Amino acid sequence: MRYRHTLEDHRCTDPFPRGRPIYEDASTVLHEVDGKEHALYCQNMCLLSKLFLDQKTIYYDIGNFLFYVLLVKSTESNGSPYSFAGYFSKEKTSVDRNNLACILVLPPYRGQSYGQLLIEISYELTKIEHTTGGPEQPLSSQGFHSYRSYWRRAIVQTLLGESISAATHILHNECALRGHSHDWERNQRIFSLSRLALLTGIRIEDVLFTLDDLGLLEFWLGRHIVCIADETLHRV
Repeated sequence: MRYRHTLEDHRCTDPFPRGRPIYEDASTVLHEVDGKEHALYCQNMCLLSKLFLDQKTIYYDIGNFLFYVLLVKSTESNGSPYSFAGYFSKEKTSVDRNNLACILVLPPYRGQSYGQLLIEISYELTKIEHTTGGPEQPLSSQGFHSYRSYWRRAIVQTLLGESISAATHILHNECALRGHSHDWERNQRIFSLSRLALLTGIRIEDVLFTLDDLGLLEFWLGRHIVCIADETLHRV
C-alpha cells in the first residue's frame, strides 16, 4: 500500500485468534472456528489458500464448515504471540464421511511436520465421534503422499499396540465437552478390518490400501492374515 492511512483503514481490529482452542503443545495451538459465526475470517482463509492450491474452489458457501486453524507460538517478546501457519477445514455433516475438505500449510512452515499434525488431529476428531473418515477426493499428488505417510505409520503402530497420537490429549478435553467416552481398548487384539478402522479412524478402503501398500497381507490356511516383518518396521 502506498500510504499509511490506507494501511490503517485496512487494519483488522477484531480479536485474534478466533474460535476456541482445542489443542496445544509446546510450540503450537489449534483453534476451532465455525464458518457460520466467523464468515469473513474463514472466507479470507479460503481465498488465501487459492494462492497455493489449484483445487481450491469453495470460498463463499462456508457456513457448513468448521475450520481448524494452526498457530505457531512466537519466540519474540514484541508483537503477536502467535503466527498463522495453516489450517484444515471439514464439513459439519458429510454424507461421504469426509473428515477433511481442505488443508493448507504456508510455505515458511512446510517440512516441519505441521501437515502431519493437522491430518492426525482430523482423525482424532473422527475417533471422538466413534466413526471412520478420510479426506475429500480427489487428492493432489502432495496430499496423497502426506496421507500415505500418515496411514502407514498409524496402521503399523496400531497393529503393534502402540499409541499413535502425539495429539492424544486432545481427546480428553473434546470428549468431556461433547459428552463422549473414549474407551477404545487399544491394547486388545484386533480381530477385523472394521476394528482396525475404528482404532485408527481410517476408512476401511484406506486401511486395505495401506496394508497392501506395505505388503502386509498374506494368504495362509485359506484366509488373509496380516504379517509384519522387521524390514517393514524399519521402512515405516
